[in-house]
Amino acid sequence: MGDDEFFSTATRTNSPRNPLTLDELAAFSKQLLHIVFALYWNEDQLNIKEERVPGMQVTWEAVRERLTKCLKAIHARDSRRKFTPEDHWLMTSHIDIQSFREAAIYEEQNLDRTSTRMLSKRQMAYISPRLGVLNNIPFAIPFAVRVEIFRDFVSNDMMLIDARDNFGYHCTVRRDHIAKDGYDMLNPLGPKLKKRVRITFIDQFGSEERGIDGGGVFKEFLTSLSKEAFDTDRGLWLATTQQALYPNPHSYAKEPHQLSWYRFIGRVLGKALYEGILVDVNFATFFLAKWLGKQSHLDDLASLDPELYQGLIFLKHYEGNVEDLTLNFTVNHNDLGVTKTVNLVPNGANIPVTKENRTQYIYLVANYRLNTQIRAQSEAFFDGLSDIIDPKWLRMFNQQELRILIGGTEDPIDIDDLQANTVYGGAYNESHETIQSFWKVLKSFDQAQRCAVLRFVTSCARPPLLGFKELNPKFAIRDSGSDNSRLPTASTCVNLLKLPMYDDERTLRRKLLQAVYSGAGFDLS
Repeated sequence: MGDDEFFSTATRTNSPRNPLTLDELAAFSKQLLHIVFALYWNEDQLNIKEERVPGMQVTWEAVRERLTKCLKAIHARDSRRKFTPEDHWLMTSHIDIQSFREAAIYEEQNLDRTSTRMLSKRQMAYISPRLGVLNNIPFAIPFAVRVEIFRDFVSNDMMLIDARDNFGYHCTVRRDHIAKDGYDMLNPLGPKLKKRVRITFIDQFGSEERGIDGGGVFKEFLTSLSKEAFDTDRGLWLATTQQALYPNPHSYAKEPHQLSWYRFIGRVLGKALYEGILVDVNFATFFLAKWLGKQSHLDDLASLDPELYQGLIFLKHYEGNVEDLTLNFTVNHNDLGVTKTVNLVPNGANIPVTKENRTQYIYLVANYRLNTQIRAQSEAFFDGLSDIIDPKWLRMFNQQELRILIGGTEDPIDIDDLQANTVYGGAYNESHETIQSFWKVLKSFDQAQRCAVLRFVTSCARPPLLGFKELNPKFAIRDSGSDNSRLPTASTCVNLLKLPMYDDERTLRRKLLQAVYSGAGFDLS
């Protein structure tokens, strides 16, 4: 059943629809959640694995697996188009969240990392009830709590590999060749990219830029590298109509050298997640699904190719003679200007689509576009990502949550929270007249303007999920003289705004907006 049927309100007998109302589904899923959660929360997992359900020739484990699959399918629909009440999926009233978090961190820390890295979700449930919940029904735990657990997992991993010691790696990178030099210097490191990396930039004149990399220069390098690596003009990525990125399906992107680039970019994004650095990139949900080991289906096709999706939905419900549409089991795609025909099944060109086999045809077309065409590229990317981020950590999130983990929340920017977590330098302090004017001006901005200021200073327009206390380094403001003709500048590597001591709010507002929207003002110092 597709979304078109699941959410259907049709009443005609010949129009497929969900036999349950959305209210009935919400009530059913709540009951199902309680049952499934109890089966994972049971401390005696051996009993769950081996004992049969009374009066039935089936184990509790098999029941749990089937119920989990059903529950996750309903949750996936709800994630795409909300129909349940707020906090519907949470089980926080049944457990102590702080104890849950502490136990999950302890149990993950004590796993044998030489053998558990690629454990399945089922195996994780045997090892720990808490890890079983996080890997199978993570939506039962609040998203913010799971993010905190993720950060704790990373912190423990950093300590384990001495990621913060003085024996990391030093790379020299030409500022006008960031992607190439980054690839040449860092790609050979593989999983060792987890360790500390210090960057020295070489300017356009061949001279080393002054400054010690205490983490800020690496952040600037990583965000600059990401901008280049995810640029659709480079040929590795395409964008949907919603400007969400996915791997280029063309044959060029499947060549060994390009797959090596996908692997490297996966490591780069993994490093950003590992270091808690937000990256201003928006991935398509069907691509993010592959990070979680999920296959994409017809419902996901709407985000990739809306026209093809509507055509397949038309075919799905077509009441005339399907053979009149003269379709066969092939699909055409444009590969670098050349139209190629691919058989979806052996001898597909000679197999017509009929009323009886159209469901198979629809599945195969969607599978080809969403999975087959980008399988090699996606696997290479995930191989690189997995070198840095343990796959079971990612399983704590769905696709929409991964987007937030990568690039920050879409929530409005809380200026009071930003102000409470800002540090000052030079002549400035929180009571300085220019600083007071700055906060008044920022509070007067609309959300688009606030996002532009945040991007200007930090390189990312979205705030951290857990608030600005999580921004590293802290948002900072320092004076840059009293010349009112100067524009503000920013050092995005250290989240620093260099703000002249303007005489009045009007000048501050005008100069700040001019700097933000002109794209000028980057300063590494």
